[in-house]
Amino acid sequence: MRIGATTAREIINETCIAIWEVLSPIYLMTNPTPEKWRNISEKFEKLWNYPNVCGSVDGKHIRIQQPYHGGSAYYNYKNYNSIVLQAVVDAEGNFLFVDVGEAGRHSDGGVFATSNFGKNFIEQTLNLPQPRKIDPAKEIEFPYVFLADSAYSLNKNMMKPFARSSLTSDKKKIYNYRHSRARRIVECAFGMMSKKFHILQRSMLVHPDFATTITLACCVLHNMIRKKEGIINDVHSEMINVEECDVSREPTRARASRNAYQVRENFVDYFVSPIGSVSWQEYMSRL
Repeated sequence: MRIGATTAREIINETCIAIWEVLSPIYLMTNPTPEKWRNISEKFEKLWNYPNVCGSVDGKHIRIQQPYHGGSAYYNYKNYNSIVLQAVVDAEGNFLFVDVGEAGRHSDGGVFATSNFGKNFIEQTLNLPQPRKIDPAKEIEFPYVFLADSAYSLNKNMMKPFARSSLTSDKKKIYNYRHSRARRIVECAFGMMSKKFHILQRSMLVHPDFATTITLACCVLHNMIRKKEGIINDVHSEMINVEECDVSREPTRARASRNAYQVRENFVDYFVSPIGSVSWQEYMSRL
């Protein structure tokens, strides 16, 4: 039986909408609580040796054809048309929050600020746990944080790496390595999802709204599949293929608060302390 292109498009669109509406309350985070965040942070510490982390944040450009009368609105810094998938990912490569649909010309930091998650982050309505001590030898309390790359603004609850021009000491280089090691799980999630759904590996020949619907369905199906599989091996395999992309991103020039800088410095000191260091960090930080 043959069906027309319009009919097929309507079927796919309605199916993707149904997938998102039915599965997203099950497989993505809803009503975040301190206990949920603590459970996530425990896995980050166990798998990636970074305590008090509630998620890794990044954006992915979803390639689309140039929209009719779209002009340059969707043309991104990678020189193609796209919409932006903004995601927060847990330690095992599952999506916690996703926002899709912003035009590709916007920066990751700009998309973050206007996303639902970003607004809740800025308004401090995410119900993050209270700060805690992570080094018994010190009285310093560390806040719970998210990890991002240089395109985002440093915040007491959002850590980013040091700029290359600021790497004036070995301990800062070690911090950047430890930060990158934990943060790149979000890039692993994007990579694993693209391998599952090949439509994400080429340009979608559809309207941006339709591409948004398809991408949302892919995100929640990615989570469902990972929950059913219950394995971490593909995360480690994908990590090998992920390259640090801070160099190609335009770093934000927003000035952070003194408190935010101090929180990062506290993590720097923790990662070179006897309780916070790992045996291979000095070697890896020099590569």
